[in-house]
Amino acid sequence: MALKKGPASIIGGGMSGLSAAYKLEQFGIPYELRESSNQWGGKLRTTHLDGFSLDHGFQVIQSAYPGLTEYRQKGLLDGALAFGSGAWLLTATGKTLIADPLKHGMKGIGALFHPEIAMSDVWNIITLRKKLLNTRPPDFFTPQLSSPPNTIPSTYEYLRSYGFTEPFIEAFLRPFFTGIFLEEALQTPYSLFQFVFWALAKGDALLMPNGIQTLPLRIAETLNPKNIFLNETVGENHQHHIPCRKTTTLYYALNHDAGLGKFLALNATRMGKVNSISVPSMVQPTYAPKGKHLLSVSLKPSFSGTQPIESLSGEIKTEVENLLHTPLNAEFIQAFDVTSALPMNTPYLYSLPEPLETDVAPPNPFMAGQNIANPSLNAAILSGFQFAEQFRCYRAQESAL
Repeated sequence: MALKKGPASIIGGGMSGLSAAYKLEQFGIPYELRESSNQWGGKLRTTHLDGFSLDHGFQVIQSAYPGLTEYRQKGLLDGALAFGSGAWLLTATGKTLIADPLKHGMKGIGALFHPEIAMSDVWNIITLRKKLLNTRPPDFFTPQLSSPPNTIPSTYEYLRSYGFTEPFIEAFLRPFFTGIFLEEALQTPYSLFQFVFWALAKGDALLMPNGIQTLPLRIAETLNPKNIFLNETVGENHQHHIPCRKTTTLYYALNHDAGLGKFLALNATRMGKVNSISVPSMVQPTYAPKGKHLLSVSLKPSFSGTQPIESLSGEIKTEVENLLHTPLNAEFIQAFDVTSALPMNTPYLYSLPEPLETDVAPPNPFMAGQNIANPSLNAAILSGFQFAEQFRCYRAQESAL
């Protein structure tokens, strides 16, 4: 099949499309990148309001993701700052900090005294950490290549088979990974859990200066402005019919850090609508104006989009105060219902399969984000890089004929 002459055409200016354009720019191959909205970034979106940086959904950059290596080397992650490795567990009796002792020393011993955590859970975390850090990221997804569909164990099944106790799963692992997978049952294939756990253990969860959208905007700045176009619609929205998970995040202004510091806080009570709480401005000061702090509250996915989010602001503030056991002089800023947060139709592979035949033409136009290997930022980046590499190789073969 011949590839039509002319530049590579990329439809969609999220991380997949931007990454494809970034690589083609490096290769010196003509391309055109078109985005239907007025901003680059796709799902990585930030609203700036009164000095606050409000990400559309709680989002972080996992520094260990292999797809970010080149961007980090080129300085595109400069200024990013890390959350603490661990989380506060919020219960009816107070809060306990569970932190990685290898990164935070004595702060990590809170796990030894929490009633929901058995010594076997502590040991399992240690052994799982060691096991996964000795594994190559692509190898986490090897079972997906050889097993029939729907036979891969879920994250929950994997955690139970590994020996984690039910109380520890409910208090820590379920709310923590609910915030990542955007589903409470932990039915996500365990391969993605292993990959994310590996990334958390190996690296840090980062916040970019002035919000998550800073990363795609920096990538766009490296591209030739004559080749990239905003507010351009090409045919039907190719991502419109992709089923996605949703998330809801509410933001409040504070005069203090609510006692959370740089750590995420998890609702370990098994009740209420709130899943997690954080103060992003304690991690990345550019998230709030001087003298203020930003409180971020993420709801459990089962409550996302169930009622007008502005009407929830008072109820959620009260729930947060009850979880923290302290009144908050918090002023509601804005909330975001993100209905297309994570795609649900991925094959849960590390990267998309390469063509069996080297003379198979890559898609042109490239519908960025339509096909990715798994619902992660890493996979989105790799899909763009993969298209650019295939396009380069095919064009080289054409030129040789």
